[in-house]
Amino acid sequence: MPIAKRLTIENVDLDDEREMDALHDQMITAGMERVRAEGDELRRRGLMDAQGNLLVKELPPDMQEGSERDFGG
Repeated sequence: MPIAKRLTIENVDLDDEREMDALHDQMITAGMERVRAEGDELRRRGLMDAQGNLLVKELPPDMQEGSERDFGG
């Protein structure tokens, strides 16, 4: 029987293995949705190809070797 309520760390019964499995499944599902959305956004911006390879490999000027770094501190 699937768990009908949305589980969180605050309301999950830590002694109930079924609820813990359901919480894990909910977390993985939500995480994969975020990963897919981020990938879609990177592809939309032209920063990643369809195979998941980053298209932009150069570093910003302030991160390149020998640059004068100023972190505002």
